[in-house]
Amino acid sequence: MREQLFIPQRLQGEIRKHVMKCSETRLAQLVDESMDEYRSTPLVIKYTSARLASSYSAGSGHLYISNTPGFTWGDATYVTPLAFPISSAIFGRVGVVARFDPTKWLVYDATQPLLEELYMRWTALQPRSRQLLLTCHSQLANQFMRNLFRAAFRIDCVLFKPDQRNRWYTRHGDVWMAVSDWDSSHELVHVGASGSFTDARVTVLTEEEFEPVHYDLRRNALIGPLTPREANPVAAAKIRKAYAGNTLVHLHA
Repeated sequence: MREQLFIPQRLQGEIRKHVMKCSETRLAQLVDESMDEYRSTPLVIKYTSARLASSYSAGSGHLYISNTPGFTWGDATYVTPLAFPISSAIFGRVGVVARFDPTKWLVYDATQPLLEELYMRWTALQPRSRQLLLTCHSQLANQFMRNLFRAAFRIDCVLFKPDQRNRWYTRHGDVWMAVSDWDSSHELVHVGASGSFTDARVTVLTEEEFEPVHYDLRRNALIGPLTPREANPVAAAKIRKAYAGNTLVHLHA
């Protein structure tokens, strides 16, 4: 955490002011929107490839931390609130649904321009910003700083806008989540099963395949929309019902 010594107290205080309890953030609203009439446990969805789906079908019950360099907010478990049920289907045709309880989380809502700006100001003051801007190691530097930022401010969940898109699946107003895990020493966990989610299982199959284009800024649908896209609440209700019944639901754009 040595880099924190270079950050003005005023900037640190401004950032801490925006690391908020879940109940004070947009995440609480998104959880409410994806609940059914019984107010049951909130759900998230993570899409993966068919090749990796067997690890979830085997009954592991876990989602896994992604530590691939270049991911938007560092080493985290990347999921989508069920309020946006097919937003991240561009990453695989198999949707894994899991339970989570965000009531004790501290959330940083980077969908807000001000909070994006605060992070960029913090990053510019880090010694490794030179490595980020002036070397070929930008992905490594980004990964380090994103992890450091979340650890320094004890951020359990970052909300952010999709930075990879498909016009039929992903909308500009959608929200994705990067969720932190912590070990017994309160250090960020970088690999392995996430303890932030439970009862993960394959619930959704999408009728589509994708390929990255334009340096992975977009993901093209190889088939395209077969029918008009279902409204998010309709698709979310189908997914919740399938998850509760331990069955599969087929969705499309």
